[in-house]
Amino acid sequence: MIEDNQRRNGYNTLQSLRHITMAVLFIAMGILMVFAEKFKIEQLLSFDKFFRYFFGGICFLYGGFRFYRGFKKDY
Repeated sequence: MIEDNQRRNGYNTLQSLRHITMAVLFIAMGILMVFAEKFKIEQLLSFDKFFRYFFGGICFLYGGFRFYRGFKKDY
């Protein structure tokens, strides 16, 4: 019984870490998409401005959701 709790706690910790790591990556992608002109990223500037802002907003929202899931720890 104690080993199951320890195993479950380890699993929850890894899941939480995975969600937070993915959240940081998605939020960073959102920042790059929205501020591509400021960072002068030529590969992203070739996309339509509306698409960059839309996709950046989706990345922000999904990153926020993943961040919330990482701290909620309801697995």
